[in-house]
Parts: sequence; structure tokens; C-alpha cells
Amino acid sequence: MNKSTQKILVIDDDPDFLAAVTPILKSALYEVVTATNPREAKEKIFSEKPNLILLDIMMDSLFDGFSLCHAIKTSKEFRDYKDTPIIFVSAVKEIAGTRFQFKGDEEGMAGPDDYIDKPVKPDDLLARIAKLIK
Repeated sequence: MNKSTQKILVIDDDPDFLAAVTPILKSALYEVVTATNPREAKEKIFSEKPNLILLDIMMDSLFDGFSLCHAIKTSKEFRDYKDTPIIFVSAVKEIAGTRFQFKGDEEGMAGPDDYIDKPVKPDDLLARIAKLIK
């Protein structure tokens, strides 16, 4: 698939993060679409059909990211998008000093395809995206 047709949906309620990550993705020739809350994110998934989703874990509530990820991976509503790779992006490590331990499968929740800590390192982010977008 031609890389320039690859579309990445970035879901984060932090405008600074959106402003920082958008040029990184565009520099790698990805098309970038953004959403700032789960409701807007759902609309964008259906209208934009992204090839990959960068998803902030904590938006309005601690579990927004988890519940949206789980819905995309498992619900009938998103069945056409269940194979869309999702990378969790989280500042938990920055805030708490420790990485958030995702044990979603133990709680019956579908987890992300990858996980990256904020602040993101551009090379690391792009390498992980390239690995997931085949």
C-alpha cells in the first residue's frame, strides 16, 4: 500500500500533544486526522477509516481510552475496524513515575497493539507505526 494513502487518527484531549505529533506524522507522509474525545473519535473512525489509531488512555476519565479500544476491537458496531492497529499513548509514566500496567485481558478487555509513553520520541513512534501498518 502506498504510504501517502495511510491515514492515522490521533485521539487525544491535549491540544499540545496533537500539535506536537501531527507534524511528526506528516513528515513521514501520513495523512493525519484528529479527535479530542471518544464521541468525536467514533465519528472519525467511521468517516475517515484510519489505517492506525493513536489513542490517549486518559481523556475525560481514566478509562476512556480503554473502553474505546475495547469497543473497537470487540463490538459489532466497529466490526469493520476491529483489525485497525491501536497504539496507546500515555503520560502516566511521566506523571506517576511508573508505566501503567495494562492487564486488560485479565479484566476481559481487549488491549492495544502497542503502547508508547509520552513524551513520544519521533523515531520510536514512527518505527512502531511502520511495524503495525503492513
